[in-house]
Amino acid sequence: MQATRRPKLSRAEKVEANRDALIQAAVEVIGEEGYFNASIQKITQRAGLGLGTFYRHFETQQELFDLLLPVKGAELLDHLQKAATGASDFIEVELRGMEAFFRWARENPWFFRLLHEAHVAAPSAYKRHIENIAERFRRSLLRSWEKGELPAFEKAELETLTYLLISMRDYVYAEYVARADSDDSIADVIETYRKLITFGLRTSPTAAEA
Repeated sequence: MQATRRPKLSRAEKVEANRDALIQAAVEVIGEEGYFNASIQKITQRAGLGLGTFYRHFETQQELFDLLLPVKGAELLDHLQKAATGASDFIEVELRGMEAFFRWARENPWFFRLLHEAHVAAPSAYKRHIENIAERFRRSLLRSWEKGELPAFEKAELETLTYLLISMRDYVYAEYVARADSDDSIADVIETYRKLITFGLRTSPTAAEA
């Protein structure tokens, strides 16, 4: 039986594929060795490409570093948005998003080193990434607030809620879920998170005091 031949890539498609390969190789090397040990040589070797290909896409190593987190962060945000599609309310959006984030992070173990070291090694990238995440949360919280789903909070408090929710995902995964051996930990965390946001965000002060 003859093997099916893959269609030959156009020049533009090959250029894009090489760029994507360099980006993926870079995040994997950084995940294993950190930014400061992630040389251009190691990245090109991981990608299976030559140094000349690298310099056709990026003038410097720092230029590559400065786009890694925003690019991969955008992929993550798109993944979370798909996971939340069809959710009935803010609580379901958050639960779906939390679980999807945890599972994505397990499949992409390089992400947290890429994120946490970027604060020093690629600060502009870190800032853009955090702002991209915050903007998604702001929009989601505002929609829910306008629907009356967050009765305990004033509109001015949504910015604080944005960063509280972002930090919970990051810290709980990095310090707890990532160290657990089974998927049971994800289910346990999601259930606890459900209680926290259901009674902490959706219950009105009047009901809580009753």
